Amino acid sequence: MIENYKMLEDVVRDSYASVVWSHKIQEKQADIYAEKFKKMETVNIGAASLTSVGIVALIFTDPLWLKLVSALISFATVYITAYFKSFDLQKFITSHKAAANKLIAVRDQYKVLLTEIKLKADSVENLLARYKELVEKTDAIYLEAPTTTDEAVDKASEALKIKKDNTFTDAEIDSFLPLSLRRENK
Repeated sequence: MIENYKMLEDVVRDSYASVVWSHKIQEKQADIYAEKFKKMETVNIGAASLTSVGIVALIFTDPLWLKLVSALISFATVYITAYFKSFDLQKFITSHKAAANKLIAVRDQYKVLLTEIKLKADSVENLLARYKELVEKTDAIYLEAPTTTDEAVDKASEALKIKKDNTFTDAEIDSFLPLSLRRENK
C-alpha cells in the first residue's frame, strides 16, 4: 500500500517538474519578445525622427549624401513598420504570458496533490484519478501553448538552475508571513 503512494508521488513529481520548466520557458519567451519589441520600437521612433530631420534639411540644402542617408533611414523605418505588421510581437507576448499563467495554476494543483499524497489524505485510487485529471488539463495547455525558442529554454535553464527562481529559503518565506505564521518567530 505504501509503495503505491510512493509510486504515484514519483510520477506526480515528474509531471510537476515538467510544468515548472514549461512555465519558466513560456515566461522567458514572453520576455524575449517584449525586449525585441521595445528595441525595435525605439529604433523605429529614432529612424522616423531622423527621416523627418533629413527631409526638412533637404528644404534648405541639397547634398547627395543627405538624400542617400535620408532614403536609407526611411527604408529602415518602412522595414521595421512592415515587420511589426507581419509579426505581431505584442500578440506573441500576450499568448506566451497566458500560457505561463495557465501553467502556474496547474502547477499549484500539482503541489496540492503532492501534499495530499504525502499526507495520504485519500486513497491511492482517488489520488490517481485526480492526477489523471491534472494530466488532461496540462496536456490541453501544452496543445494551446505557442512554440518557444532555444534561447527561451536556455534562459529558463539559467533562471531555474543558477538563479534558483521559484526557490525560497525558510527565512525568505518567513519575511512574507506575519509573525504568528513564521517558522522562526524572531
